[in-house]
Amino acid sequence: MSDREAEGGTPPGARPGAGDDDLATVAERFAEDLRSTLRGVVTGDDVGTFRVRPTATPRSRLLVEQRPADGLPLAVDGVVVLRLRASFDCGWDHTGRFLAVRRSTIAAVAEGTEEPLFRYDYDAGSDDNIPAAHLNVHSHRDELVFAMMAAGHRLRGRARTSAVRRGRVPRVSTLHFPLGGHRFRPSFEDVLEMLVREFGLDTRPGWRAAVCAGRTRWRAVQLRAAVRDDPAGAAEALVDLGYAIRQPAPGGAPAVSR
Repeated sequence: MSDREAEGGTPPGARPGAGDDDLATVAERFAEDLRSTLRGVVTGDDVGTFRVRPTATPRSRLLVEQRPADGLPLAVDGVVVLRLRASFDCGWDHTGRFLAVRRSTIAAVAEGTEEPLFRYDYDAGSDDNIPAAHLNVHSHRDELVFAMMAAGHRLRGRARTSAVRRGRVPRVSTLHFPLGGHRFRPSFEDVLEMLVREFGLDTRPGWRAAVCAGRTRWRAVQLRAAVRDDPAGAAEALVDLGYAIRQPAPGGAPAVSR
């Protein structure tokens, strides 16, 4: 939904300079940021929470996921109509100093159903066929299905044609809408605000401030991570603003390909 590198500062962490903390500590800070947003937005006595637990594999990662397991309850006029499901597979970034989200999912599900209405996914290890950050819409419209099949022999069209021949009906939910890549994908707060505004969810007084605070933390973290990806570009922008920049020693600031 959305890697969250350097997040112990905060949707989508470890704070810069948190290199002395262990992974469990910075993952717990990340979970607390998500809890803070929830407490500031969602009404009710049982709004749910986030927990940190080990992943099955690899053991160097931790999973931050919502509780209860069937999703965070979202109500309209006191009646739960949606559930929000979110999980973040976290580990260290390439420097070993900052928390990074390797995979994440943020999905909205109608109460009493299992298939999401839509789902924001991120996978740092995604190949060229699927955008690393993307949106899947689980709706069904004939025009979209027709256009999907019209792709014919091109790229994913071949796989769809093959699936139809095996008796599988094409689904709109298999489309992947790109959403800003590794650094600029939507945060947890972005998705939560959209649900509030579009579905008229019950909220606490001051909920906008809670969303803005979480989003500000998220964007500051992602900006720092983007700077580490392209330090030369960041230095050029700062020079344009009048800052004096000192070049590091040769090999001291490697750029990371994103």
